[in-house]
Amino acid sequence: MNQLVLLAPEIFLSVCALGILLGEAFFPNKSKQWFLFGLVALGLAGLHQGAFFFSHAIPGASFFGIQPTLLNEGWVQYAPVFGMVAVDSLALFFKFITVVGVVMVLWLSMDYPEFKERPMGTYVSLLLLATVGMLFLVGSVDLLLAVIALELLSISSFILSGFVIERKSSIEGAIKLFLVGTFSTGILLFGISYFYGYFGSTSMDALFAYSSSGQTADLGLSVVLVFIIAGLGFKLAMVPFHMWAPDTYEGAPTPVAAFLSVAPKAAALGFLIRLLANHVSLGITPILALLAALTMTVGNLGALKQNNIKRMLAYSSIAQVGYILVAIVAGGSLGTQAAMVYMFVYLFMNLGLFSGLLILSNQNGSDDLSTFAGLASRSMGFALGLVILALSMIGIPPLGGFVGKFAIFSAVIGNSHLLWLGVVTAINSVISFYYYFKIVQQMFFREPVHTARVQLSPALMSCLVLALGITLVAGLLPNQLLGWVRNILGS
Repeated sequence: MNQLVLLAPEIFLSVCALGILLGEAFFPNKSKQWFLFGLVALGLAGLHQGAFFFSHAIPGASFFGIQPTLLNEGWVQYAPVFGMVAVDSLALFFKFITVVGVVMVLWLSMDYPEFKERPMGTYVSLLLLATVGMLFLVGSVDLLLAVIALELLSISSFILSGFVIERKSSIEGAIKLFLVGTFSTGILLFGISYFYGYFGSTSMDALFAYSSSGQTADLGLSVVLVFIIAGLGFKLAMVPFHMWAPDTYEGAPTPVAAFLSVAPKAAALGFLIRLLANHVSLGITPILALLAALTMTVGNLGALKQNNIKRMLAYSSIAQVGYILVAIVAGGSLGTQAAMVYMFVYLFMNLGLFSGLLILSNQNGSDDLSTFAGLASRSMGFALGLVILALSMIGIPPLGGFVGKFAIFSAVIGNSHLLWLGVVTAINSVISFYYYFKIVQQMFFREPVHTARVQLSPALMSCLVLALGITLVAGLLPNQLLGWVRNILGS
């Protein structure tokens, strides 16, 4: 029974998702009620995770009679559930930000014009099912469970991407995501089959025991890990598996593009950190470092020539994955902390920019860069908010993005073999300045294409204000953010 309590969010969200799907058959015109139902369900799941945080912040405290213990990796753990799901501080952190991200996306979706007159119960249900997949993924310590969780997330994402079925680009993006997702699952299963052949088990404990014994990886194990990383790389849009991202983001409804840019990435990165963060000595560090450098560079160079904001943010999200990979390559507690800090800040920065894009595209019917032209003359406060988010994405102090990048640089500098990767990261931060500055230039130095006053809906504005607030607080109080993450990890 105690073990089921630990999985209460996953069970509860699954029941709610199926309930909404069934309920819509009888009450098809209750779109707003389904949105509210989904938000309440996610809120309760988030509160459950918050209770976990609270219980392990107090020495000697317990959660429903389960006391936390400290793992060798420095992560606080409650108990393994059925030997397949870890409920530890790493999982709790990524579950928490995943739920927060989905709540914001659901909130953003309420004012999306193309969702009017659509079966929104189905939409909310798919988002909840995708969330269940992500929650299981970040806690998976068995590779087969991870594949099932990934498929639940992937199938929901395919359908969400093509939700506006009348739009050709939406269907095209969904098909690309489906084909790439299917191919990546095949690669992942191929890697897992070799993993089983190598260890005689699909449990990650076998890999951890191997690494802890001080053995170095032979060629066979390195190949196994490369296949597994490649399978995850498609989900993360890691170079060279990133080709689907720009077209899918452009074609998908904007709230779905916002969802794809943060929540699945947070879940997949949480899983990757569990798999590799304390075990990068297994002979794959050079390969991971090369992938990180390529992902940052290709993402940033691809964003330079984009005039469609959704495509620009798609390439930017590819680059952001590269930054977090740098932290994972650095390894150890510093690398894990840096990855968590950056993912936390990135979640809010990116969703803030998507909120701004939604406000403008809803009014002007375009995702083009020119939509931002002359915005400062129409709404100075709104324009300044977007400037702060753009500068934070570049890594300008004293904003949250700077704290994230500073944490990554600190992790890399501690490893003399990775100094070249730190230099590549710095160069990429400079490159990103150019395309984010294009947004600022449009807002302050171009004549407005649209002259109507900007209509700021309460839902979109509240998301933007929340994102701005977190970005500013994270930048102004960096020690509190870093200390919070260190406390979560128990280090």
